[in-house]
Amino acid sequence: MATTNVSFEMNEKLKDQMSELCEELGMDIDDAFQLFARKMVNEQEIPFEVTEKELPMSEGEQIVRTVIKWTAIAAAITAAAALIVRLVRVFKR
Repeated sequence: MATTNVSFEMNEKLKDQMSELCEELGMDIDDAFQLFARKMVNEQEIPFEVTEKELPMSEGEQIVRTVIKWTAIAAAITAAAALIVRLVRVFKR
């Protein structure tokens, strides 16, 4: 069977942790990725649950997510403050 090389970037710390775990399991990273690929193709889906928190993100995407989160918090605080001001005005009448 013909083989091909696959290349991609990975966080160095994650790669080192994966290498250690693979070694403990008696395989190397190539074996682990081939096992993952076979399982994914056989099941026609990612063979485990993935949450949004676990999805890979660039530093820029992480910054955008953080800004959006804090913007939503600020908007909620602003809305709550506006409601309090309205209630105070109503009860002063």
